[in-house]
Amino acid sequence: MTDRPVFNRWDRLKYWLVARLAAWLLRALFYTCRVKILREDLVEKYFRAGRGAIGVTWHRGAIFFLYFFAPQKPAIMISRSRDGEYLARYLQAMGGVPVRGSSGRGGPAALKEMAAYLLANPGRYAATVADGPQGPRYEAKAGMITLAMMTGLPLIPLMWSAKRVWVLRRTWDRTMIPKPFSRVLISAGPELSYPREMSPAQREQARLELQRALDRLRQDLDALSGYQDPP
Repeated sequence: MTDRPVFNRWDRLKYWLVARLAAWLLRALFYTCRVKILREDLVEKYFRAGRGAIGVTWHRGAIFFLYFFAPQKPAIMISRSRDGEYLARYLQAMGGVPVRGSSGRGGPAALKEMAAYLLANPGRYAATVADGPQGPRYEAKAGMITLAMMTGLPLIPLMWSAKRVWVLRRTWDRTMIPKPFSRVLISAGPELSYPREMSPAQREQARLELQRALDRLRQDLDALSGYQDPP
C-alpha cells in the first residue's frame, strides 16, 4: 500500500502546466542574474568534471539551484506530498531527475533509489536540502549522510545569496528568489566524507558538523552579499 497522493487526469494536467510555466518564467528571470562562484575549484571538480558528489544546501535557496545545476541532471529527493508534485514536475522541466520521498514518507526507499542511480551512473550527482521537507529551518537531517555512506561519494555543502531577492515570508523556510539582474554569489565546501559504517553517536556528530558547515557558508555569503536573513 502506497502513501503517494492519487492524482486524476485534471490534477496531472494542472501540475504539468504550472510546472512548465514556472520553469519558463524562472529560466527567463534567472538568466538575467550575474553569478559569481567563489569556490570555482570545488564546483568544477565535482559538478562539472564528472567526479560525482552529493550537493546539500538549505531549503531557502532550492529554487535557484534547481535552475543553476539543471544541466548536470541531478537526482533530487522531493517530498511525496501534493506540494512536492509541483517541485517534481518543475525539476523534470528543468532537466533534473526527481526521486520521491522525504525524511518522513518513503525516505529509506528513496535513498536506496538515489544510491542505485548514482552507482549505475558514475560521475552523476545527487542534491538535497538538509532541512527539508518541512523544517525546522536550518536544522540538518541525516538522510544525505546515509546516502554518502551508501555510495562512497562526498557531501559538498552549497549555498547562494544575493542582496536583491524576493522573500516568501509565509513559507517556513523564507524561500529566496533572486530579482532580475541580481548579483548572485555561490560558494561551496568544505568537502565532507564518511566511512561505510558509523555508530549512532558518530552519525549525530556528522549531522551537527554538516549543520555547522551549512550555517557558516550561509552566514559568510549573506554578509558578503549584504542580504539580511529574516527571523
